[in-house]
Amino acid sequence: MKFSVPKNILFLIFGFLILDTINQSQVLVFSSLAEIIQEMNNHTLTTHFGIEPTATRLAFMNSAMTSVEEVGGIFAILCLFPLADTKGRKFVAVYVRIAITLLVGSCQFLAAVFQASEVFLLGQMILGSHYSIRHFTSIMYILECTPDNCRGFAGTFLVFAYVLAKLFMFTAASPSLLGTTSSWFIFPLVTMISSVAVLFFLLRFPESPKWLVQQNRIQEAKNSIKIYHGRNCEIEQVVTSMIKEKNLTDEEKLTLRQIWENETLRQAFKILMALLIFNVFDTTMVLSVYTILLHKEAGFTVQMTMNITLILTFITVPTKFFGTFMLDGLGRRPTLLIAGVMEYMKSSLLLTTQTIIYFVGSSLLTQILYVISEFLNAIVPATGVHTIRILFVTELFPPSARTAVAQALMFGGMILSTPITTLFPIIDSIFPPIYYFPFVIVQLIFGVYLYRHLPETRGKSVYEIIESMDNEVGSRAPTISTEKTPLLRDRATTHAIRRASILNTPRTRALTIHQSLLSMKL
Repeated sequence: MKFSVPKNILFLIFGFLILDTINQSQVLVFSSLAEIIQEMNNHTLTTHFGIEPTATRLAFMNSAMTSVEEVGGIFAILCLFPLADTKGRKFVAVYVRIAITLLVGSCQFLAAVFQASEVFLLGQMILGSHYSIRHFTSIMYILECTPDNCRGFAGTFLVFAYVLAKLFMFTAASPSLLGTTSSWFIFPLVTMISSVAVLFFLLRFPESPKWLVQQNRIQEAKNSIKIYHGRNCEIEQVVTSMIKEKNLTDEEKLTLRQIWENETLRQAFKILMALLIFNVFDTTMVLSVYTILLHKEAGFTVQMTMNITLILTFITVPTKFFGTFMLDGLGRRPTLLIAGVMEYMKSSLLLTTQTIIYFVGSSLLTQILYVISEFLNAIVPATGVHTIRILFVTELFPPSARTAVAQALMFGGMILSTPITTLFPIIDSIFPPIYYFPFVIVQLIFGVYLYRHLPETRGKSVYEIIESMDNEVGSRAPTISTEKTPLLRDRATTHAIRRASILNTPRTRALTIHQSLLSMKL
């Protein structure tokens, strides 16, 4: 499928690409300047608190600097993320996000100047609030501004931010350049100045037209569509589609319970949760956090590990260009199939590698197998598979349901991913192969489920997608038990009609009319 991306959408994506790179650079400060942070912790314990910096106390400080990010993440999910519904997508994605960036930069700058770990710790907590805004609100803003035929490209292109930030930080943070106690303050200074420049660049872009339609500001929505879609687009047709999308429900905001009680939205929510579990039970996080330990177990030295990581980063850059076109060019289902097969191969290879290491020991074979796993780990995100989750939040649910669904996904991701990373050191010290066994089983089960039930939404409007799902759910044959038990069947039908009534689609309207006629006959 051929598709074109409007010029202003490309500019909008470019602005958020730079902002994503800035934020990712702030995240990588802790890992790329690990020795500098260690020196700062020593200075803080000794000078500020008069405490001897033992190994246990230093480990506790490092653990605190990573765990406090969860506090910021919870705050953002509960307090900042809902502002996108009341204040607007742009308000949160641009203004709130850049304010957070400046606060984090200020904390890191003061920590560098005064060698104060407590200020850096505060910055890490604020930094944690970036996740939900960066990975959901910002992408939602971009997707709602983008034409239907190129949503996949718009949501996937930001994957380059991680590569750019990694290349920048791991190069500039060298001790021979800026990776010293006296000069690392330049990193937060650069991020603050750059974020102000990005703010002025993004000011020219209007609010999301879909959010404006939700607020009944139709004329402003038309002006926004002209800017984002181009003046030659069929504005009335686009606005009509957005109005239909808004009118899918009468409520301005649905709760998670209302979503679950509706059979169509429940089916969409099941698909999203299966996709979440499939993505979380991936070894990407473990390979990223414990990369040096795993490389050493396979038989590599620390220097070889750094060289391999850098080489693979450069080699896999071209794959990300191809990946930005897969979701719109091939479709959601083929992309998930390709990425899913690679993820399953990666988990199986790691299980095989760790089994060989445990029973035989490291060798050239284990090194080869591990490098292949690392290569797969680098190219899987390039397919855009991780973007499908936020894409489906905006494609499978009406606007009134998106906040509740996104919050559930973010909390679910935190609950599932935390034990996966925290249990690794314990299991790895006892019997490493068993750690990877659940990954292989879970990915197989949920991968098959997703391939059977994942809808193809490429190039369709949200109204068409939800209407199609609603008709598909309504056309399912009744079970044998309901066919043989008329009373049970009638009750089931009544409940289904009540659950489906929150959706304003032709099927649910027809069911409502049918139920009213039955009532009249009675």
